[in-house]
Amino acid sequence: MTDNTSDSSPQSLSSIKTNIVSMVLVISAVALIIAFVSNAYFEYKQQRSLLASESTAYTDIIGFSATSNLLFSDPSAESARLRNLSLINNIENIHIYQHDLTTKNNEFFASYNKDKTPPVPNKLDVLQSFTEPNFSERHLEIIREIRFEERLLGYIYVRYSLSKQIEQFKNSLYLKITVFLITMCVASIIALKLQQKITVPIGKLVNLFKYASKDKDYTVRAPRQSLIELDGLSQSFNTMLDRFQAYLDKQAAAEKEIRKLNLNLEDKVGQRTDALKDANQELLSALETLHRYQNQLVENEKMASLGDMVAGIAHEVNTPIGLGVTASTLMLDRLHDIKGALNNKKLTAGQLERFLNEGEENLNIIYRNLNRAADLICSFKQVAVDQSNENTREFNVQGFLQDVLLSLRPKIKSTPHQIHVDCDEHLVIESKPGPLNQILINLIMNALIHAFKSDVVGNIYINLSAEDNNLHIVFKDDGVGVSEELKKRIFDPFVTTKRGEGGSGLGLHLVYNLVTQAFGGSITVDSQEGDGVTFNIKIPVNVKKIT
Repeated sequence: MTDNTSDSSPQSLSSIKTNIVSMVLVISAVALIIAFVSNAYFEYKQQRSLLASESTAYTDIIGFSATSNLLFSDPSAESARLRNLSLINNIENIHIYQHDLTTKNNEFFASYNKDKTPPVPNKLDVLQSFTEPNFSERHLEIIREIRFEERLLGYIYVRYSLSKQIEQFKNSLYLKITVFLITMCVASIIALKLQQKITVPIGKLVNLFKYASKDKDYTVRAPRQSLIELDGLSQSFNTMLDRFQAYLDKQAAAEKEIRKLNLNLEDKVGQRTDALKDANQELLSALETLHRYQNQLVENEKMASLGDMVAGIAHEVNTPIGLGVTASTLMLDRLHDIKGALNNKKLTAGQLERFLNEGEENLNIIYRNLNRAADLICSFKQVAVDQSNENTREFNVQGFLQDVLLSLRPKIKSTPHQIHVDCDEHLVIESKPGPLNQILINLIMNALIHAFKSDVVGNIYINLSAEDNNLHIVFKDDGVGVSEELKKRIFDPFVTTKRGEGGSGLGLHLVYNLVTQAFGGSITVDSQEGDGVTFNIKIPVNVKKIT
């Protein structure tokens, strides 16, 4: 440590000395310059103010003395009087101008020029300019009015020399420069004395810092210092070294412990990695099974919807067929009675006429109900074909919607709710009726199951329109609505508010998949609790006809 310190000591001490001396000299120079400049500025301002007031007073006195000669218009006497001012060294030129009260004009009256001083041009055109003292580089000029009993007699112009004041300012400047140089010499001597007390101990501390930093030897300690401040610095440095040494000892023990733990950790990581691989494989298998079950549930949902529709159509067809069977049975009974009367030769004209009338009425009943059953079966056939077929065909939208509502009529009739349809009867499109059929059925059933309370008569509004080869479906109800949290998950699978009460949680999920995947369209939902739900669906189609 001794060799390292002695090698770098001269350079370090030289740098510290240079810094201290420079700092002291710069501070002293700046302070003196600021003081001298401030003093010179204020001295200059004070001298100018004093000269201005003195020149104004002298000028007024000289002007007042010229009052009598102006009153008696005696320029020669005034010139003689002005020559007596030669004893005043700083006055170089004087002009007296007389003011004519009749013509209001000014004219030259008398003048004075100091020996060896050239005259100055008359100031008739600038008599109003120098009413206050005007300083130039080496002169002071002033023009004042000469009045007697408030009457303007004329003007006096005086030109003062500033050479004496300039000489005084130069002498003061020389004095300040001398004081500045002496002060800088004294500051240099003080700085040299200071460095003997400060720089040597600081140099030793710097070398000690460098050694500890370079060789990582934190066992060294700084010696006690004679100056309180430097001694405090040495003690702080020793405290820092103590903490470093304690930290290093603690770090070495921690590193040893970490190495030991790392060996055990590698074994644990290997075991956990193998376990994680097995868990991931199981999770992938479970996820695959879940997707398979989900697809199966979606298909079951489609088949359940088709089954409900078949049951509803069967119920609807049963009524007209039952009426037809009843009417045909009644016709057989009446026919049997007529045959009996005919065989027994008891047939009357009245019986035959009643039989014919009743037969015509019953045949009309049978015809109407069989027609009704045929229409229902045809509609059911078309809906069933559409629901199981994803091929594209051309169809009338309003008629298509009526077929869908007809297939859901048993479900709708069992509720007090009303469905309102708004659709152009001439709107014809070319699209996939199967997925569209499933979308409308699921939306209607979802509203019937979830939207309305049991004691409320609700309304469902279905609006279909076409624009720019897009079918717009606005499906709206005035039911209970959904919460903000549920609205964010409404199209997720297995999300329902009626679990265990007829809701599978797949209806709207299937609607979303059909709109976005089967058609490549979009669906959005807007709802607030207590204000119903609105679904906005946009599906690309080929519009064939619209009015």
